[in-house]
Amino acid sequence: MRRMIENRTVGWAAMALGTVTALIPVWVPTTPAGTSLTIGLGALTVIFAMWSLLARNPAKDHWALSVIGLMLFIAPWVGGFAAEGAGWLAWTTGLLLTLLAGAAYVNDEAGNIAEATRVDEVVTYRLRQIRQRETAGAARSAESGRAA
Repeated sequence: MRRMIENRTVGWAAMALGTVTALIPVWVPTTPAGTSLTIGLGALTVIFAMWSLLARNPAKDHWALSVIGLMLFIAPWVGGFAAEGAGWLAWTTGLLLTLLAGAAYVNDEAGNIAEATRVDEVVTYRLRQIRQRETAGAARSAESGRAA
């Protein structure tokens, strides 16, 4: 079954949005609080985007990205830069990030990605245990054959 939203697409798009967000103070002058909020939230976005690209189960990272997007959307009011151009850029990138990551999270949960990943990990662990037992049993039987 093909997933509606690919993890790579979400990760790279979130990374691009995070980079744009972190570079907002370069393009548009803003308050010191606006500068620190946009750089900090942009850096967090890039970090979680990289984690979502590397993770087997990116559902938690998608959830975190949607929360960061919401924080970025609220940041212009909290930081006092809502009347500036940086506020509009923060609202835009925050809304896009929230919608993108929220849709990816809902898609992950609908596809039951977390449960499927957990089951795969349990099966892999059990198979590894069985192989170790077989190897240990074969070694013991070889030793008992030599001793006799």
